[in-house]
Amino acid sequence: MNTLRYCLSLPGVLLAAMIALPAGAATGISDEPLPGLRLPASLVQPPEPSAPLNTRFLAEDAAQSGKGKTREPFPWRATPPGTPDYRGAARDTGYFMLYQTVIIGVIYVLPESISGWSKEDKENYSKDTWKENVRNPHWDDDDFVINYVLHPYWGATYYVRGRERGFSPTQSFFFSAGLSFLYEFGFEALFEQPSYQDLIVTPVAGSLLGEYWFWGLRNRIKAKPGSLTWQDKTILVLTDPLGTAGTLTDRLLGIGGTKVSFQVDNLAATMRSTSRESTIGAAPLYERRVHHAPAWGLQLNVAW
Repeated sequence: MNTLRYCLSLPGVLLAAMIALPAGAATGISDEPLPGLRLPASLVQPPEPSAPLNTRFLAEDAAQSGKGKTREPFPWRATPPGTPDYRGAARDTGYFMLYQTVIIGVIYVLPESISGWSKEDKENYSKDTWKENVRNPHWDDDDFVINYVLHPYWGATYYVRGRERGFSPTQSFFFSAGLSFLYEFGFEALFEQPSYQDLIVTPVAGSLLGEYWFWGLRNRIKAKPGSLTWQDKTILVLTDPLGTAGTLTDRLLGIGGTKVSFQVDNLAATMRSTSRESTIGAAPLYERRVHHAPAWGLQLNVAW
């Protein structure tokens, strides 16, 4: 059961995908005059073709950036703020609780052979079980890997999340301890009593691992010139899974400056021009109609 919970709580590699822009519609123009008429060149000359839709989008994007540089679809090289971002850390904590709730729901619906919860266990479970567990912390006898590998790892990722929010090493230690406390007396207490070892080992060993290995490794990767490899990105995700998941959740919820616009774009407007011109010697009037094929496009622009 312990192994299952840790496996489910380990986030996968969350890599953002780039969204391709739609290509512009082609424009067809018919300039056949009415039979027997001789028209001035100014009337039959086709209009200049408009730029393809995707070319215009890219040009507008470059103009707004001011530098014409292609933006990375995910902020792999984001730098910590100069001052602690308490609001961002609070949002990270809320997401942390949300993810735990989702994991509990997944475990609940899994078959007994996987979750270890029988139908009777689910029916008889109540909040009194959680109350009893949180009132009786104990020294557990979990496997060595769980207590002294997985818990320090998660403590290190909590610590790194604090550092990425601009916290000092001391502040990041307490941030890691706080998330560990929430886990032990929140999610974990639904299944078993909180563990003294975990409350100590997770922030202490995790902060040492985070500061002297994870944090330095992340900074070296971010300082690399050129594009990052998939191995680099995988390491950045594994050393800060909460931050990666949080960034994707921000985008999903429209937090952090996400802008969405939708409009109908007239690429080569359906035009019908009617021209009447009198010739020398009071020649009969003639009518000229130029038909342009309809060419409409839908523009959906999502920027974050």
